[in-house]
Amino acid sequence: MARGDLTDAQWESIRRYVPVSPLGRLPRNLRKQIDGVNWRFRTGSPWRDVPERYGRWATVYDLHRRYCENGTWLAILLGILADAEEIGEIDWFVSVDSTTVRAHQHAAGAAVSEQELRAALDWLDAKANPANQKTNLPGRIEPLASYSRTILPNLSTTNAASSAGAARRGRARRNSAAPGEG
Repeated sequence: MARGDLTDAQWESIRRYVPVSPLGRLPRNLRKQIDGVNWRFRTGSPWRDVPERYGRWATVYDLHRRYCENGTWLAILLGILADAEEIGEIDWFVSVDSTTVRAHQHAAGAAVSEQELRAALDWLDAKANPANQKTNLPGRIEPLASYSRTILPNLSTTNAASSAGAARRGRARRNSAAPGEG
């Protein structure tokens, strides 16, 4: 076992959340392949640099991609969190001090049309809630199900006025095209 690989106790805690093949058994090298995925994300290296002890890099990548598509990674995460909560290791208490949340001085006053804002928010929704997201958990998991966005009707006119004032003072307006519009 290499440094950073799953211990026997860690493997047993996630093993029950891994899908079983139609033949009724786990793949022979599954633990090594999961260790390979962990190694890749821990080091930040390219997939082709995954060491041979974890199997062929393409096999490790295919496992990761398949588990992303069918929701296995999400099932493992939610299962581990549920187990930890059940034995009292997680209390879900979060404290946020608002004085430490700041925006950069250039983050204010960007002129964005309502159409550009809607396109950017639609792009964000598509990334956060993909339509083809599948899980092997009962019911559908929607990470941002309670997220709702509202666009104020006078938002574009307020930003247009502030950008006109900035242009009069000689500051160049930054192009704020929506993602995907290059």
